[in-house]
Amino acid sequence: MKKLIFTICIIFLFTGDVFSQLSINSDIKILKAQSDEGNAEAKFFLGALYYSGQGVEQNFSKAIQLFNESSDSGYSSATFNLGVIYAKGRGVDVDKEKAFEYYEKAALGGLDRAQYVFATWLRDGIVGEKDETSAMEWFKRSSLQNYGPALFEVAKGYENGLSGRRDYREAVKLYRQARAHDDGRNNYTYFNATHRLGLLYYKGLGVEKDQRKGIRFIKEASDNGVVEAKNDLKKLSNN
Repeated sequence: MKKLIFTICIIFLFTGDVFSQLSINSDIKILKAQSDEGNAEAKFFLGALYYSGQGVEQNFSKAIQLFNESSDSGYSSATFNLGVIYAKGRGVDVDKEKAFEYYEKAALGGLDRAQYVFATWLRDGIVGEKDETSAMEWFKRSSLQNYGPALFEVAKGYENGLSGRRDYREAVKLYRQARAHDDGRNNYTYFNATHRLGLLYYKGLGVEKDQRKGIRFIKEASDNGVVEAKNDLKKLSNN
């Protein structure tokens, strides 16, 4: 059951046949029985199966019903998924306001990725006015749970002063911590943190100056698709 739980949990973040190694029939029977008994966790995972059409006939309405029931019982992952559904318009019309409400509810429920996404919406003003101060507080909450993308945002905040103060040593510490985070296929957090850490090494900010290491880090990020790193590498090469 633990393997099933982990796999379905990431259904909205990644694509592909994520259930290929599971015994779908027996697991679905268990989930249905537990869901009928009112188990919020089972409702969430069963909803994920209905949403994806893996092992059952795809049924968005049934999936959303199960997510809502799970969310009403306090299961924050279901609340977050409802936010994703309304933000992306997957099986429903896009409704940014409703998505924002679900993200906030899931963030208040303590879900690290919900706190991160809610923070990005606050920062970018996707619903309402931009609020960078509140956004940083939510990034910090998420980072305290060691959520990689949030660690990166808080580190940037200490680098540019948006975290409440400019503190290069703290930025270096958090960039290093972010580099230990595995995002999966594209490793967004690792390579972006590597880029920023490389710049700090090159300039000697918060760490002993080491331009060779700095360029090596920036090049690694550049070689792996970080556009800002590509631009910085060109600038440094022209100097």
